[in-house]
Amino acid sequence: MNSSMPVDPFAVLGISPDANEAEVRARYLELVKQFPPERDPDKFHEIREAFDAAKDPLAVARRLIAPPDCTVPQWSDLLEAQSRNPPRLSVPLLLSLGNRAENVPSR
Repeated sequence: MNSSMPVDPFAVLGISPDANEAEVRARYLELVKQFPPERDPDKFHEIREAFDAAKDPLAVARRLIAPPDCTVPQWSDLLEAQSRNPPRLSVPLLLSLGNRAENVPSR
């Protein structure tokens, strides 16, 4: 799995992303029986890496926080979009803010 694109280990193993550890292990053992390292070393290597990634708690947490199909926006793009469309304050809200000044004690 030396490609530049990250591969979903659950897709490689052919199980759902919410599979528990027992299901991941059972599926891994099934695939190892189908593709032993002596017969198909490349496929075995791909299955082994997928199994290691599927049971790694940090990798699972990373996938849950930022799915691979989700792109994270750049802050500069968000700030630029916000500056083009600033929030609008209503007249009653602005007037209510001005009325609060009379309740502040003077020094």
